[in-house]
Amino acid sequence: MRLMFLGTAAAEGVPAVFCNCPTCRNAKIKRGKDVRTRSQILIDDDTLFDFPMDTYMHMLRYNLDLSKVRRVLITHSHMDHCYPQEFCMRGGPFAKNMTVDKVAVFGNSKVCEIFRNDTAREIRPAVEQGIELKILHPYDEVTSGDMRIIALPASHTIGEECLVYYLERNGTGVLLLNDTGVLDSEVYSRLNSMRVNVRAVALDCTYGAIRHGAGRHMGLYDIVDQKSLMTQTGVIKSDTVVIATHLSHNTDLDYDGISALAAQYDIVVAYDGMATEI
Repeated sequence: MRLMFLGTAAAEGVPAVFCNCPTCRNAKIKRGKDVRTRSQILIDDDTLFDFPMDTYMHMLRYNLDLSKVRRVLITHSHMDHCYPQEFCMRGGPFAKNMTVDKVAVFGNSKVCEIFRNDTAREIRPAVEQGIELKILHPYDEVTSGDMRIIALPASHTIGEECLVYYLERNGTGVLLLNDTGVLDSEVYSRLNSMRVNVRAVALDCTYGAIRHGAGRHMGLYDIVDQKSLMTQTGVIKSDTVVIATHLSHNTDLDYDGISALAAQYDIVVAYDGMATEI
């Protein structure tokens, strides 16, 4: 299984759209790994985790054929994770010679509602027929082609059943925990009871080197705690790759600084364009 981190930022991006804080000013100067677009992960060229407004830019930057994508997993309805208007272009006359005719979009009921509402004005019937919306709830398990998908409860937006996901292919699994606060041991214990094989886990690190605690996001030290909890509940092993992503400008550390700190805890800090095989 190959993971490519197309974007690794929180909602505002780094540098943030209207911001002049030291972190954002530094990112504009240094560029490189300190510039982050909105969070999105590509798995094996046929699966997208989240669909932000930066998807078009990701396609350009990495020369992707997004018509190969057979499934899109959306965590929740915020626009940096769910930007369905782009799907209006998925078919003639806007898209020709696509590799795959149909795509399945997985998400909670709010995601599916927003998808329908935001595309209603412009989507063509022929394009709509190529998109299948699938509502998932926490702990639902489904099979899509050769991929096993387990939806898990995120700790994020009050009033919405936000999700994170476990994905497995050919016995190898990845746990994707973007845009969530800390999860309790019950979530991990229940996941472990479903006989998973987590070879990599990517976690929300919106607050960088700042501990966020019991909030809607995490920081590096929250990830350290979650890593310990996942180990205790048997979800991850000592050789599981732990990756911090979904970072914002809410930290004083640049990429080199946060990476050096994370390395002390055997945590890898993702950057836009980073790819890893598990």
